Amino acid sequence: MEAISSIEQLHERYAGPLYLYAWRRLGDREAAEEAVQDALVRAWQHAGRFDPERGSLSSWLFTITRNLTNDRLRRRDHRPEETAYGEEHGALSDEHRLAIIEVHYLGFTIREVADRHGIPEGTVKSRVYYGLRTLRLQLEEKGMTR
Repeated sequence: MEAISSIEQLHERYAGPLYLYAWRRLGDREAAEEAVQDALVRAWQHAGRFDPERGSLSSWLFTITRNLTNDRLRRRDHRPEETAYGEEHGALSDEHRLAIIEVHYLGFTIREVADRHGIPEGTVKSRVYYGLRTLRLQLEEKGMTR
């Protein structure tokens, strides 16, 4: 990892910006601190998955933090209809869209998608399920199903 030789250095260099990002998303100091700690530990444990050709270390860390804050928000406000529809009530969220594309169109397994994004397999399964459910409901509303 970009001249990072310990988790302490990783924390010293990136914890501040990641914390601000997580706090803005979660609105809770303690939850933001936990999300950052989890993100840095996950990054350190899976350092071999970091590919500098795909992006910078900071981008990778923010992606891990985003995924963890999304999971926390989903657990906090677990309402399947709102999880599937997102803020726009009817629009497919980026996370659901990406999961569907990677599993159904690109042919990745649930495990491969989970590993690629540093999230639990159950989260990928949930995103695919609720994303497809949302698409089905949208098609039904438009009269495009049998």
